[in-house]
Amino acid sequence: MKYNKSFMASRKLIARGAVIVLFAGLVTACENQTAEKPDVIVVNPSPASPAPTTPAPATTTTATPTATPTTATSQTTTTTTTTTEPITDVTVIVTEPSPQSLVNRRVEFTNVKVQNVNGDRTFWVGQSNNQRLFVVLDPALDKGNAENKVAIKAGQLLDTTGTIKKMPTAAQAQKLWGLTAAEAQSIQNQTIYLQTDTINFKKTT
Repeated sequence: MKYNKSFMASRKLIARGAVIVLFAGLVTACENQTAEKPDVIVVNPSPASPAPTTPAPATTTTATPTATPTTATSQTTTTTTTTTEPITDVTVIVTEPSPQSLVNRRVEFTNVKVQNVNGDRTFWVGQSNNQRLFVVLDPALDKGNAENKVAIKAGQLLDTTGTIKKMPTAAQAQKLWGLTAAEAQSIQNQTIYLQTDTINFKKTT
């Protein structure tokens, strides 16, 4: 039994030694092989490439145009104002340098004096014979019951309203208002007249 144990121990030692020798040989062989034919090739990185430079954004300069000095031209603007207020004074009409500009204007006279009467429907009113306005009764005031009530006499005071009209020709005036040829001709120096639509006789003392 002792012999067998010694023998077995010896064989184990021999086997271990053989394993050690074999391992050493393998290590040596590997080292030689690595030196001759390396499996791993290490490549050194190339020098770092400079990072791409982003060009600076272009600076845009906007030139503000210089205002060209202008010479102001003085202009006079004439504004025409349409007056709608009625005329209340005969003098305003008879002294107007452009009487036709008053056509279609309304008139409201109070206590205006009749200077003279020259027809069934026509007469003159004003401050005097030198400042007077030719007046014609509206047709409605010269027919029916109104015709009997409207009796115009020189010297009367009236309240009357009406509209300024353009004077017709002598022939038209003669036909429209029943004037004689001489009477129709005598008013041709007047460019306008008053066609009255209301009339109120004032009491005289």
